Amino acid sequence: MDIVWQAEDRLREKKVESDLKDLLKTMVAFANSVAPGDTAQLFIGEKDDGTVQGVTNPGSIQRSVAKEAEKIYPEIYYRTEVYEREGKQCVRVNIKHNEVAPHFGGPAWVRRGSQSIPATEQLFQQMIDQRQSRIRVLLQWLNKEVTVTGTQAPANPFETLTQFSQEWSVGVHQATLKVVNAHWVTFAVLTSQ
Repeated sequence: MDIVWQAEDRLREKKVESDLKDLLKTMVAFANSVAPGDTAQLFIGEKDDGTVQGVTNPGSIQRSVAKEAEKIYPEIYYRTEVYEREGKQCVRVNIKHNEVAPHFGGPAWVRRGSQSIPATEQLFQQMIDQRQSRIRVLLQWLNKEVTVTGTQAPANPFETLTQFSQEWSVGVHQATLKVVNAHWVTFAVLTSQ
């Protein structure tokens, strides 16, 4: 593939091999900024002014990119490619939008017992959801017994939730709050014996 000189902009960055200290930061910024259908490109082996310096070991550069990409959470969509320009080998990193931004330069850590472990995607999403005040309040009741009062389902069939039976949607019920997120809550109904 023939690569031609392009100026840096919000979707293009040029770096020389000796200046990769902020590679992680650049990759995260691209992943958080690239729009659907666009591709952000990082050209390693070129200077900002278009001068081609090349890289000494393209495979090593690709491994460095992969190592930094492993630190990004949630995972980003990227691809590396070795290309030649002015007789010198360079590495291009393409980063595409993947609909799971925001990305961070490392995992979020949570405590499980006495250990610190990387948060699962579900826990990570829960932490983001907690930024909303309603969810924060509801999470205080997670796994606790609550009283739920239902109302009659609306007459408009487009507004009804098919998962609710008539007996659940009307009345007062004892339940345990099991799941809270930005879109719904889930209860475990306590049955009387």
